[in-house]
Amino acid sequence: MNDRNPQPPLLAMRVFEAVARLGSVSLAASSLGVTQPAVSQQLRKLELYVGGSLTERVSTGITLTPRGTRLAERLSAGFRLLQEGMEEASGKGQVTLAVLSSFAQRWLIPRMSGLQQQNPEIDLRLVTRATLPDLRRVEADLAIIPERMMGAGVEKIAIKNEKIFLMPDDAWLVLSPELQMKNPVRAAADISKHTLIRIEESPRDQDWQFWMHKSGVEGVEPVSWQSFMNSSHALEAAVAGVGIAIGHRAMIIDAVSSGRLVLPLSMSIGSDMAYYLSTSRNTFGNAQYGIVKDWLLAQAHEDKKKDGVFTPPF
Repeated sequence: MNDRNPQPPLLAMRVFEAVARLGSVSLAASSLGVTQPAVSQQLRKLELYVGGSLTERVSTGITLTPRGTRLAERLSAGFRLLQEGMEEASGKGQVTLAVLSSFAQRWLIPRMSGLQQQNPEIDLRLVTRATLPDLRRVEADLAIIPERMMGAGVEKIAIKNEKIFLMPDDAWLVLSPELQMKNPVRAAADISKHTLIRIEESPRDQDWQFWMHKSGVEGVEPVSWQSFMNSSHALEAAVAGVGIAIGHRAMIIDAVSSGRLVLPLSMSIGSDMAYYLSTSRNTFGNAQYGIVKDWLLAQAHEDKKKDGVFTPPF
């Protein structure tokens, strides 16, 4: 350490952290809103302070020396802690919420205006994934994930996470009210008079097999099949009168409540799956995290009050 500089050069440290994170002097300069020579000057100042090289020139740009790599790791963690401290003091902080794309489209997004109206300061970052394996890989503060049933309540699943029961994943036959009036379904065998809408992605690709087995109509052939890759598209086809679909609770509750879809039969498919709210414990100082978490649980509770919509009117 240079005795003439007893205090660490904070600006130089911030500049070096940006260079290390972005892997480029030019990108760091753009990110910090300064010139490249200014970045290079701060790098030299920090190297003078630590008494050794932190970066090396290579054909593709720059790389970190072993000393620089170790320092970058410490600085990254340090600046993250500073950011969390400022968020705690100010009551601010972005919340990342991860969900399946179909769940976002049919359940979450239609409710988000309520969250924003109640809490206009909320900075919510929504991350969606098409498949469950992809969703599980997302780093998020909160995630809504279908899991095998464990019973309602809270259960710890890892040191950094816990999951809270949100809603069951049971399912019903659904079709448009116009199609039900034109070609009514009054018994399970009546599906033979209709086009059936199926989903190709696992595990929804097994829905019709389960439903036919439970209803005792295995082997019944419909007029035709229409296949879709995801639940959202399949249910929109049902709303449009294409045919009969199998809709899971979260995917159909709004459409059934509004009358865009109807349930012709009372029989539902029970499921060993349910939606759980996976919560991160790495949210120290983020006041908005608790607001979003409580809002999601409140929305699920409100939906529970709508169970009557799943009673067929026919």
